[in-house]
This record gives sequence, structure tokens and C-alpha cells, in this order.
Amino acid sequence: MQTVLAVEEEDTFKNKGQNTGCQFENKTMNSQRKDIDGGYAWVVCVACFAIEVIGGCINTSVGVITPAVLEEVDDDLVKVSWVGSTLLGTFTMCGPLAGIIQDKIGNRRAGILGGILMFLGLTAASFCRTVTGLILTFGVITGLGCGLAANVSGVAPSNYFKKRLPVVYGICVTGNALALLAVGPLTIQLLEMYTLSGTLLIWGAIAFNVCLAGALIRPSSILKQEESMSKDLAHQDDTGEICDAQGDPTMKTQSQYNALIVEDTTDKFEQNDENRCSPANSPRSVAENSPGNGNETAESLLEDNLHLATENSRSRIIPQCVNMFCSNGFFFYLLSIIFWAIGDAACMVHLPYYAELKGSTPAQSANLFTVMGVPAIFSGLLTGFAASDPAIGSIILHVGLQGMSGVSLLLLPVLSHTYSLQMIFSVLYGAYGQGSFTLVSPICIELISRSKLAIGFGVCSFCMGIGNMVGPPIASLIYESTGVYDFTFLFAGACFIISAFFALCIPLSKKPA
Repeated sequence: MQTVLAVEEEDTFKNKGQNTGCQFENKTMNSQRKDIDGGYAWVVCVACFAIEVIGGCINTSVGVITPAVLEEVDDDLVKVSWVGSTLLGTFTMCGPLAGIIQDKIGNRRAGILGGILMFLGLTAASFCRTVTGLILTFGVITGLGCGLAANVSGVAPSNYFKKRLPVVYGICVTGNALALLAVGPLTIQLLEMYTLSGTLLIWGAIAFNVCLAGALIRPSSILKQEESMSKDLAHQDDTGEICDAQGDPTMKTQSQYNALIVEDTTDKFEQNDENRCSPANSPRSVAENSPGNGNETAESLLEDNLHLATENSRSRIIPQCVNMFCSNGFFFYLLSIIFWAIGDAACMVHLPYYAELKGSTPAQSANLFTVMGVPAIFSGLLTGFAASDPAIGSIILHVGLQGMSGVSLLLLPVLSHTYSLQMIFSVLYGAYGQGSFTLVSPICIELISRSKLAIGFGVCSFCMGIGNMVGPPIASLIYESTGVYDFTFLFAGACFIISAFFALCIPLSKKPA
């Protein structure tokens, strides 16, 4: 009887402690909610915007630097095109690796590491005089740094914004648009004053500022709590238990854990009560076993449950990955990204050289990116505001933007005979070609949930890297085999149309709400 009373008193004490802990955690979370959609969250937005500006300048400069590499290093267009495609491909294909690194070291350290790699790669590239050396330094090392930085700017806002998330991504994407405005005139001026070597060295110094932007993305305790909540919610998907969005999923998961332990300890005490009736058990042995053994049993059961939970989560990794790729049309979205990246990379790398062949000067061809950046600023912002409206939908916006980008590329052979017509193409492509970047993270959240955004964004980056890697060389081969440069941009436009078609297939495979 004394043992039962002791257990009841212990349970009452534990319940009071749990209630106190719940009240403390709720109070702590409420005090930290000021950093969600406000407060320091806007500092994170500014930091991600700065990362997008610098990373966009490095990636967009590929098209402007390609004629200089052809003139100063090697005149083989196919070989030289691998320099730019390696940078764009590594930048995006390292998405899963960047996601793992970011998960291990955090947003701040990942951003700083990305800035260091960009600085080292561009500095080393300034001393290279071969295409192979440029591929290794400018392509691989700089691409890894850009990939880390881009993953930080693509994932970090989702940890600090909820209601305003699409708008914030629109603001960040305008960083790429500003890069289009600045990269053409700045790179041409640097090439005229310092040649290719000095230009790469100065770009390395500019890229080092990514370290400062990454340092502003401070770690947050609310971020850690929400990541644990997301993991717990992911484990509960198999049992069909959905927690209230306004509640605290951690509390419910912990209560389920406590219920499991209580059931196990209850069974243990019932077995002790049965054994207590036997003559072999004396009151002294019961007294020795009851208080201490109860705590030891709870601790041992907790360790066993944690061990089983770890084994179960590991055993569910492959099914979860398969489920993520095959459900809700995410696989079709990845196919759409691949063809989108093929067309975009072929256009961005070959556009300046194509414009020069059509009679434009190097400065005029570089200014096409500047003209492209003006409508891209408004495109990113307007796309973010439009995606915030549930009546429109991110997927419909993605389909429309891909289709219009493809149409503008198909019209380029007609709009390439004069510099004025080339500027009209740049305006059209800037208005439609940049908005889809705003929608990557919102579409991932819609298709695979916010809890899987980091790995989902990394997989999207990897698929984009596949397109960036093969797009420019394929376009070069088309030009060399046919002798008509127009066919390369017709190929790019067809890729955008195919991308829009695969995006149209997403609603057909989405699960009903």
C-alpha cells in the first residue's frame, strides 16, 4: 500500500513538473515569436538578399567573361563553354551536399564557408592560363561556394517567415535582378582596365563579402525548436496523427512518449504486485525494489524507446525519400526544373557571344543583362505577391512563366538583327525568366511540406545543376554541327515549353486535400 501511494505521489509530482515545463516552454516560444515575420527576421532577409546579389553577379558574369576567355585563353568554343557550365552545374548540383553541410554546421557557418570558397576559387582562377585550370578553380571551387551560399539564402527565410514567406522570397530574388543590372557594365569595365586575370581577382574580393552577410544570420532557439517539431511531425505522418498548427507538436509528441513509458512501467508494477503475493517476496525485498527500481525501470525504458525510435527512423529513410519523390507530383516538378535549367543556361552563357556575332559591340552585348535586370526586379516582387494569393497558386504561375519564357526565346532569331530588337528580347526574358526562381521554395513547401524543405531545395538545386551542366555544351554542339546559331536558342525555347508541360502534370498527381 505504501508503495502504491509513493508511486501516485511521484506521478502527481511529475505531472506538476510537466505542466510547469509546458507553461515555461509556451511562454518562451511566445516571447520568441517576435522574430517570426518581424524583428530580426528582416535582418535575415537583408542578409539573404545580399547573398543573392553577390552570387547572382558571379553566376551571371559567366556570359560576359566567356568572350574574354575565348580571346585570352583558348578559342575553342566547346571547351570554353565548359568553364561556365561547370560553374553553373557545380553551383546547383552540390545542393544536397550543401544541405547536409548546412544541417550540420548551421546557416551562419555555411554562409561564411561559402564566401571563403568563392574568394579562394576566384583568386586562384586569376592565376590560371588554361581552360582546365579555370574549370577546377572558377568552375568547381567557386561553384561549391556559390552553392553553399545559395542554399543558405534559399532555406534560411523559411525559418523566420510564415505569412510573408513568398513575398520575402520575391525580395531575395530581386537580388539576382540587381545582379543582372550591375554585372554587365561592371565586368566589361573591369575587363578593359585589368584584363581577365584582374577581373577575376576583383570579383574574388567582392565575393568575400558573402562571409559578412552569412555572419548576420544568427542561430535562433525558436529555429531549433521548430526543426525538432518538424521531425516529430514527419514521424507522425505514418500513423495519420496531425497536430494542430497553433499548438505545440513537441508537447504532444512528448506526451505520447510519456504515455508509452507509463504503460510500460504500469505493466512492470503489475508484475511486481503479482510477485509480491508469493511467499518468496518479503516486505523488505519489495521496499528495496519499488522506489529505486521504478526510477531505474523508467530510465531503462526511456533508453530502449529512444533506441527503437532511432532504429525506426533510420529504417524509414529510404521509404520517406521514395515517398517524397513520388507523391504530390514532386517528380514532375524536378523534370520541369531540369528542362528549365537547360534552356536558361544555354541562353545566359551564349547570349553575349550571339549578340556580338549579330553585330553588337562587347559593351552592348553585356548591357543586355542590364536591360534584362530592370523587369526582373519587378517580376520577382510581383511573383512573390501573386504566390501569396491562394486563389492563384504557385504552380499555375510557374507554368505561365515557363511558357512565356519559351516563347520569348523562340522569338529571339527574329529579334536579333538589331541592337534595339535584342533589347526588346532582354526585357521579355527578364520579365518572364526570373520569376520562377521566386517560386522554388514555395512550391517545395506545397508539394513536400515545410519540414522537408532543406532536402527538397537541395534536390531541386541538384536537378537545376544537371540542366546547367549540359545546357551550354549541347547548345555549342548544335551550333558547331549546323553552323546556325539561331538553332541553339530555338532549342532553349523548346526546353522551356517542355518544362511548362511537365509542370502541368503536377496537379494530376497531387494528393487530394
